[in-house]
Amino acid sequence: MTMQDEDHSLFAFRHVWRRLDALADLTSPAIAHQFALQVVYLRCRSASLWMGLVRHSGQAEPALSKAWAGLGLDRAFNLGTGSAAKTRQLFGEADQALAGLIAEVDRLENPSGLFDACLDRYSSRYAKGGDYYTPQSLARLFVGLAAPRAGECVLDPVCGCGRLLIAAARWAGQEDGVGELRLHGRDIRPEARRAAAMNLTLNALRPDLGVSAVDSLRLGPTGLSADVVLANVPLNMKDWGHQELTEDPRWSFGLPPRGNANFAWVQHSLSELSPQGRAVVLLPDSAARSTNVAETRIRQALVENDLVAGVVALPTRLFPHTRTGTTLWLFSKDKKPHGSWGRSSRAGEILFVDARRLGTSTDRSGRHLKDEHIDHICRIFAAWRGIGSAKDEDVPEAVSWCRTARQDDIVQRGYDLSPSSYVNAPSETTKPALGEQDERRPREVLYEHFRHAARINLKLRRVLEVQPAVADLKKALPEREADSARRRRQSQSEPRTLGEK
Repeated sequence: MTMQDEDHSLFAFRHVWRRLDALADLTSPAIAHQFALQVVYLRCRSASLWMGLVRHSGQAEPALSKAWAGLGLDRAFNLGTGSAAKTRQLFGEADQALAGLIAEVDRLENPSGLFDACLDRYSSRYAKGGDYYTPQSLARLFVGLAAPRAGECVLDPVCGCGRLLIAAARWAGQEDGVGELRLHGRDIRPEARRAAAMNLTLNALRPDLGVSAVDSLRLGPTGLSADVVLANVPLNMKDWGHQELTEDPRWSFGLPPRGNANFAWVQHSLSELSPQGRAVVLLPDSAARSTNVAETRIRQALVENDLVAGVVALPTRLFPHTRTGTTLWLFSKDKKPHGSWGRSSRAGEILFVDARRLGTSTDRSGRHLKDEHIDHICRIFAAWRGIGSAKDEDVPEAVSWCRTARQDDIVQRGYDLSPSSYVNAPSETTKPALGEQDERRPREVLYEHFRHAARINLKLRRVLEVQPAVADLKKALPEREADSARRRRQSQSEPRTLGEK
């Protein structure tokens, strides 16, 4: 959701938000938003059940539980024995606040957009760790890099509210092809699975969400042999099961470090792919350049096995609850020309995109990528892969913040996969306006200066090593000439001895 969209929703749904905040004060933000999602879903899905709910004169929570059971969503998606409303008994003022929320939703002439607005509102205000929902704009960028096609199998092992799966279906629907996407989602949180079931069915999609809430890392591969894996994973997750998963066959490129699951998620995603499959995974910036021995070895193995296709550095503060810099990685099992990849062979190559300066600031100290930025990045990857009809402005070589690098270049840089290490400095048109502060973390800026200084030092050494003899000769010639002149003057001034001619 962009800043303008959020401002519009704040005005259009302001009375709903006031009732939602009152319910959150009496319960908790997470519980209140779960109730809100159910109320909105019921309003959008069943006119008869909704009318029965708003006409009920007793307590609101039992009436909502009854109406919710009538939908049959929990049974259809194995969401458990009851809804959030059935498992969270409300009394007194809390029940009255829920009744007020139902009344305000009923007063809306058009509830379209309210479900997504509730998801965004929860993420912008209460997100922490992995408990947030992927922004819709970022979901579009995910699927634009993967470019799913009609009839393919798409898996999200940490699906949250299902936005990546919805974006994948929309993308494939715009392309020519036969068959519908087969959508599969897994998540460890029961509340997220319920939100995904609601969100996907509101968009007329029928996904497979598994039989229960699961930890995808600990459970292991689904065996789906997916054509596309999309994963907005928890960043830098510490407790991921290192001890019990040490001998897991998924770690064919190296055992991930004990206190960080970033490359565990990468290798899990790769294990889910078909022989020509591709994956897009969100990772912290540190994953691309970490000097941790285990992570460096894994990066090396990924590059040597030609599995990394692209890395996109994203603007900071896209997620309101963290300042951790992030990158999107595109993986592919086969970068030679074929239907799932494209017409262009990119074997042994990686496309680096430094999009950090493309973000636009919001009024809440956050940033977002504009639609035109997202579309441009997606077109660049499509042109690079040979998908569709490429235009001159979409060729990576024509964009200052993109560069294709080959394996030998990456090897020389110690398997550093940071886009800033390969892409030239942004042009003047992409630099911050005068007075705009660099919003990256000081440590990140310092490391970039170090890398820049190291590159300059390396160039200087190469220049000095090319013609050292010439430089020494030029330096020595004046000294030799002066020494010869001095000897001549000395010999002319000294008296001749007996026997000298």
